[in-house]
Amino acid sequence: MNKYLRYSLSVIFAFVASITFAAEPYKVLTFPDEGTAGKEISAYTKTWVATIGTDSWTIENFNTNKWNNWKYIRCGRKGNASVAAITSPAIDKPISNVLITIDKLTKDKVNSITLKVATDAEFKNVTEEISAPELTDGDMIFKPTKASANNYYKIVFDCASGSSNGLVQVSKVEYYKVGDAPTIVDITNTPETAYTVAKAKELIEAGKGLSEKVYVKGIVSKASETLNETYGSLSYYISDDGKEENELMVYGGLSFEGAKFESIDDIKVGDEVVVYGKLKLFNTTYEVDANNILISKKSNPTGISNITTSEADNAPAYNLAGQKVNAAYKGIVIKNGKKMSKK
Repeated sequence: MNKYLRYSLSVIFAFVASITFAAEPYKVLTFPDEGTAGKEISAYTKTWVATIGTDSWTIENFNTNKWNNWKYIRCGRKGNASVAAITSPAIDKPISNVLITIDKLTKDKVNSITLKVATDAEFKNVTEEISAPELTDGDMIFKPTKASANNYYKIVFDCASGSSNGLVQVSKVEYYKVGDAPTIVDITNTPETAYTVAKAKELIEAGKGLSEKVYVKGIVSKASETLNETYGSLSYYISDDGKEENELMVYGGLSFEGAKFESIDDIKVGDEVVVYGKLKLFNTTYEVDANNILISKKSNPTGISNITTSEADNAPAYNLAGQKVNAAYKGIVIKNGKKMSKK
């Protein structure tokens, strides 16, 4: 998405100059909110109230998972069509931009996303209704043109029956008053300009534009210990030099074009990879989030790269899958860069 930075130029001899510029939002809804109602929600069929400061939003048919590691809300049900909504309080300034950060969206299961503007909390007098121009994840912007002070803003998510719960994931809603506009940070890139691990971590720390998928390159420093049998995914670590420090976790990664991995041996220590997915900070772990896909892989002939060596007896040992093993392991291992048999 392009960065939005609009200016309204003053006209010569005009009595009033009008300028629109990037600014901070007038109201912001983030999750978990400051209230207590969301802590009780673990279903997709409840109505509850989210609170930020003195403002309260009515949330319909969104799950919080009782805020168990969630910093977002999700709507859309497995096996049932549903309509979810986020309704603002009366906002005392006219609003010209409503920005929703959608982290995840199952496009073929979402019928529409719409912003309704009304003069009353019951939405009997709707003054404007705007449909999303495109159903996709990322930063979605609605631009009301008939807003006035003390209006209510309702974002409606019409979802078809899903094969799983949580068809839409929302992490933030921002409201900008007339005269202000959001700045959309675009961190998208190409496979040729894939970010290094160091740059990816820098972007995560900055916390802007993380709703977009990006390309990241690195050398596998730790291979996956298990294959997720259900999803065919592997979780492994990459770094810029292949060492087990300053790493980025590739969480729940899939193979080329989203296909399942067949074995933990599909990704080995020393492989040079480019992956495509969303950047994320999970607790203290820097990640490429789940459902990322492998774009390219250049295998290391031995499957082992940049193993730290010290004294021969104290050097770590690795099996042929690139996994560190202990002294009780039996079979072929690599130690100090040499293969040996342990019986």
